[in-house]
Amino acid sequence: MAYYNVSSTSTRAVLQISTASITLAANGYTVGAVQDITVNNSAGTFSWTQLDNQSQLTVATPATNSVAANIVVDTETFFATKNGVPGIFPLSNDKTLVYFRVYFNGTATGAKYLSGSGYLTNLAPKVSPTTPVWITPITISVDGDLTAGTAA
Repeated sequence: MAYYNVSSTSTRAVLQISTASITLAANGYTVGAVQDITVNNSAGTFSWTQLDNQSQLTVATPATNSVAANIVVDTETFFATKNGVPGIFPLSNDKTLVYFRVYFNGTATGAKYLSGSGYLTNLAPKVSPTTPVWITPITISVDGDLTAGTAA
């Protein structure tokens, strides 16, 4: 069994976003300073009980998918345009559809990723005396399905 060891820079988890479909690891930009990342694939269900059955019955409904992360805010990624793609704040503020990839083990050829499109939400930058750099949660509310892929 092969585990994803993300302890080196060449095999770290990577969040990539763009305003156009991502076909290469060079499209858009990589979000820097990711502290953690979570991919949520919550398949929906509807359950009910009926008098002629002693077990609950369930059917599938559409999934609610999202990507959540915490990042250290930097000027380039948060505010500026990089590789033709606006920063995270303008993308969220302008409600721009983004395309993304979450790489599990770096971006080299053969790396595995999940991709999709969605909207950036839940920005809440904060700073404090004990955390003297700006950090913010970020969520991508996925519009549709997540797709698994392998970097070419």
